[in-house]
Amino acid sequence: MNRKAFLGVDGGGTKTAFILEKDGKEFFHKEGTIHLSQVSREEFKKRIGNALVILTEEAGINKEDIAYTFVSVPGYGQYPDDEAFIDESLREILGSDNFKVGNDCLNAWAGSLNAKPGINLILGTGSIGFGLDDKGESMRCGGWGPLIGDESSGHYIGKKLVNYFTKQSDGRLPRTLLYDEIKKELNIDDDFEIIPLTDAMTRDELAGIGKTFSKLIENKDECALELLDKIAYEAALTINTLGKKLSFEGEILASYSGGVFNLGNVLTYAIEKYLDENIKLVEPYADPTEGALILAKKFWKESI
Repeated sequence: MNRKAFLGVDGGGTKTAFILEKDGKEFFHKEGTIHLSQVSREEFKKRIGNALVILTEEAGINKEDIAYTFVSVPGYGQYPDDEAFIDESLREILGSDNFKVGNDCLNAWAGSLNAKPGINLILGTGSIGFGLDDKGESMRCGGWGPLIGDESSGHYIGKKLVNYFTKQSDGRLPRTLLYDEIKKELNIDDDFEIIPLTDAMTRDELAGIGKTFSKLIENKDECALELLDKIAYEAALTINTLGKKLSFEGEILASYSGGVFNLGNVLTYAIEKYLDENIKLVEPYADPTEGALILAKKFWKESI
């Protein structure tokens, strides 16, 4: 049978995006996260299975018609106990061995650079960098999780904004627009309410506080501008490190993905100031969801 269907699964910390391509036509579906630190194993299988049923019905095919699948799973490669379960579950759900699983930094890189040599930086709820050089060697950088890493991520930004708020509240820093905006965003009257409120927040909810960040930057809030510079420095540090550790020839292309980059040029320009001279920051070729599809086709070609 001449199968021309490919499935890409873009697993993120908040949601999972599925893309099925059949004869050049694309079908999309979304589910919640499949990160096993956030959902049960049963829910992991349920969400992927549900998406597969919906997409194959829409495309008018059977799952056996899918030539190859690429699935990105947040944290894959960091939690060995989960990897065997993930592989076994996908083999059962897909009814095939024609799939590959990888960390979500892989499809982000593939989408942003069309699977060509270069570096990608994800700044979403979490953060991680990935690079592949001209010799085919690859490396990850960052992505150590919200407690000890994930610099420049949405969670990092939310946490830093709250920290600035507490310093402005008790007088360690002069009060700026940030103080009023955070208080309004969290709907608190007594500043100490922020302690139990943030203690009870999930990683995503704390990252959500960062949506006020853009307004603060536009209003040239002193603390927000200071934080923007810190974010840019940490982002560039990850990219520069990958550029040095890998073996690139000539100019290195670096791109990006993730919701933090919705800040636009104000962020990319700030990052560029800290990049090494041989690194050029370029706009993404496609998003991580398309990147998962690109990888499904790439690995299929390699398999035959």
